[in-house]
Parts: sequence; C-alpha cells; structure tokens
Amino acid sequence: MEFTEQDREVLYSTWMSKKSKMRITQMEFAKKLGISQLNFSQLLRGEQPLTMSFVSQFSRLLHLDPKLTFPSLKQANDSGPKVVYLQSRMSVDGEIQNAYIEGNQIVVEYAHTIDQN
Repeated sequence: MEFTEQDREVLYSTWMSKKSKMRITQMEFAKKLGISQLNFSQLLRGEQPLTMSFVSQFSRLLHLDPKLTFPSLKQANDSGPKVVYLQSRMSVDGEIQNAYIEGNQIVVEYAHTIDQN
C-alpha cells in the first residue's frame, strides 16, 4: 500500500484537530506511538513515507477508522479483496546471527550460551 500526498494532508489536519480536543502534545503522542517526536514531525510534514503500520497505530490511538479517514484506504476499501497488514515481533534468548525469509516464514538463527557448571 502506497500512501499519497492527499493522505498525508489528511493525517496532518486530523492530528491538528484531534490534539487540541485530546489535550495532548506532539511529544506525548509520539511516545504513545513508540517513535521520537522528530520522526512523528517528519511523518506529519511528509519528510518520511507513511506506512500501514504507522497509519493503523495512529488511527487506533485517535479512535479513528483508517478506511474512513485516509483517501487511499477509502479507494482500496471500495474495490477488490481486502488486505490486512499485521506485524509480529519476537525475542530470542541469545545473539541473532542471521535472519532470512523462506516462503511465508522468517528464519532466525541465533547463538545461545549455556553454562556447564
């Protein structure tokens, strides 16, 4: 999914409208998003590309339906199959040595130290 300048404008105007109603600063909201205030500012100004992950999280925190808010998602919602973007994270008990993709699987190779005492 590629977002447009129109989506970014909606993002900016939505943020400007919601932040005063929620009485939250850009810095506080960026922290809730898990990004720096600088990154959030760059996303708002169009200096970084919007991602589906960011748009989903932004919408969730502002209690918005992204399909009804962002023009690109409105168009995608009106035609064709529905696509859902998900994100998974994992932690390993060791140092990651290599990670690669095999089909629909991600393989993570890591070194784990075992005490033999």
